[in-house]
Amino acid sequence: MISLKSLFKSSIIYALGTSIMRLMTFLLLPLYTNVLDANGNMWYGNFVLVVTSIAFLRICYSHGVGDGFLKLYSQSKDKKNIISSYLIYILMVIFGLSFLLWLVNSFIPQQATSSLFGLLQSQLKYIILIVMCDTLNFRLIDILRIKNYAAYYMIGQMLGVITTLYFSFHYVKNELLGLEGALIALLYGGLVTLIMFIPILFKNVNLFNFSLKYVKELVKLGVRFFPAAIFFMLMTLLDRYLLKFLLVNPIGDPNYVNNLIGTYSVAAKLASIPLFLINAFNLGWQPFYLSNGNNEEALKKYKTVGTIFIIITLSISWFVGIVIPTISNLQLPIANVPLIGEAYSEFNNIIPIMLSSHIFYALYIINMPAIYLCNKQNWSPIFRIFGASLNIMLNIILIPIFDITGAAIATATSYAMMFLFLFYKNQQWMPIEINWKDIIILFIVIIISMLSFILKINMQYPLIIGTFILICYLLYKHGLKNLIILFK
Repeated sequence: MISLKSLFKSSIIYALGTSIMRLMTFLLLPLYTNVLDANGNMWYGNFVLVVTSIAFLRICYSHGVGDGFLKLYSQSKDKKNIISSYLIYILMVIFGLSFLLWLVNSFIPQQATSSLFGLLQSQLKYIILIVMCDTLNFRLIDILRIKNYAAYYMIGQMLGVITTLYFSFHYVKNELLGLEGALIALLYGGLVTLIMFIPILFKNVNLFNFSLKYVKELVKLGVRFFPAAIFFMLMTLLDRYLLKFLLVNPIGDPNYVNNLIGTYSVAAKLASIPLFLINAFNLGWQPFYLSNGNNEEALKKYKTVGTIFIIITLSISWFVGIVIPTISNLQLPIANVPLIGEAYSEFNNIIPIMLSSHIFYALYIINMPAIYLCNKQNWSPIFRIFGASLNIMLNIILIPIFDITGAAIATATSYAMMFLFLFYKNQQWMPIEINWKDIIILFIVIIISMLSFILKINMQYPLIIGTFILICYLLYKHGLKNLIILFK
């Protein structure tokens, strides 16, 4: 059983590792949004579309077996054979699907790079290699998680990030390779991380431990999670594609649509700071509740952890909502360029909307234990399908009217409804009774504070101070006080 203390320790380390990865995207924004390629073209919008495709392919390569592995591993005593079968199967999938993609593309004529399909064709070799590295890295991270090697995870991620940063500056700034340079840097970063994690592969792979029976069980479990992962990815990233197809170009500028896609992506990155915490917490949260079960003592822990987690998420979201609009248009002192290139700088109005998406996602994660502990995995794709379908429908309606603001509203609404759907079902399965009174009060105060800051009303600074005091009080009440008791 994983202790509560262990959960917070590992989550802090995972948070550092995840923060390092996210920090890379922030450090690269001034470079990617200000430096043109050798032909004098802005390319960041195309980079967003390619990276979105890489994310979709990663999900397809993994097809849910990562979640299936964690569940099977937690329930079985034959752990050595399960790990070996899992990794061998993933290697087979990686090489098989990569060859298939290359083969299919070889029979399709090259399309114009102005189209989405033509753009992806032109960068396919980098896309395939990056997906191969990332898929294997993420699956090896599963092993690090179950063995609680959080520090090892952080070191591997850190070296990969340093490598990506170095080659980004070399190929994008010095060689002016633009999109291609950014993809080469991503590939080198993934390779360095893989080199760091490869000892885990060699240590745990043994052909004599391969079991077709376990592979079938992994695939069977993965089939349950795969649709959920696909639809969740559709909900979080499909809006980039929909912007490409649905945005109206009123000025005839060939870069107009791609620049708006770039602007939307910049806003998403700047608003993603709370995701440092959320994703890091989730890496420790899933093994934690799988090992603790659904007894009365465990439910009390989930309530305490859930309340603390949501309060911290709200607090960080409030801080981001106040700070990002203030610093986003600053000039970098040494390079004498804006933090964000002028072509991608009109995004402040959608930052609060995107932050609300992350808050609802955090609430969704807190309510996830019932799906696993009550054997309701078949419901997971239903929640995701519901959220993705609503998101697609709202994007189609709102993007032509409100452009990137419509896309942000669609995503926030779909996350909110997906959380409410799971929360409703949890009342029947395994309610996690977090302290809703304090959370709702803090949520309302934060909304008022952020609106006062955005609209620049006279009371904005007293409201900001009052919100900060309330956050400190609630963190003490639900955080330090309860954590000290639980750690004794």
